[in-house]
Amino acid sequence: MQKPLAGKKVAILIANGFNENEMTTFQRGVLEAGGIPKIVSIENGLTNGWQGTNWGHYFAVECPLADALAADFDILVIPGGSRSHDKLKLTAHTRRFIGGFLAAHKPTVILSDAAHLLVATNQVNGLMLNAPEKFADEINNAGGVFSVDSPTLHYNVISAQADNDNLPLLVETLINFVIDEKKNEAEQIAA
Repeated sequence: MQKPLAGKKVAILIANGFNENEMTTFQRGVLEAGGIPKIVSIENGLTNGWQGTNWGHYFAVECPLADALAADFDILVIPGGSRSHDKLKLTAHTRRFIGGFLAAHKPTVILSDAAHLLVATNQVNGLMLNAPEKFADEINNAGGVFSVDSPTLHYNVISAQADNDNLPLLVETLINFVIDEKKNEAEQIAA
């Protein structure tokens, strides 16, 4: 079985109240593709997911956000969850961490309302992002471009409105993006 993400370290940035289904689907998909998912959070020890209308399960924090560096990871995934984003946007570490991925042009996945976190941390300028329509003005006013296409791929950023039906497709979109990147690098080396 092919493992297209073999050895790739994937940061999953969350805080209490993250969308548990989005996080676990990407965590499982990364593992199945050979990647190494790591939960990065501002929470100490454990972080609590949100399942529909109630609190969900607890997950171990594998890397405190204050200690996390984008240079230590290959891919960033930010699941939806406004409770999580409201906490993450309060620390400068969030801006530094996300900004490191964007500046290094590393694959970055922005799910559902996580686009609001990019706006709140001034990371939108020049990016085309898909998000729930209620964030369209916010994205445009922050210097980004709101896209109605889900998923939207712009440079190294994949943004999409996630739901239970399309989450596996979004994981596949990330994997295909990484495969295409590897092909492009190999072609450039061969040329």
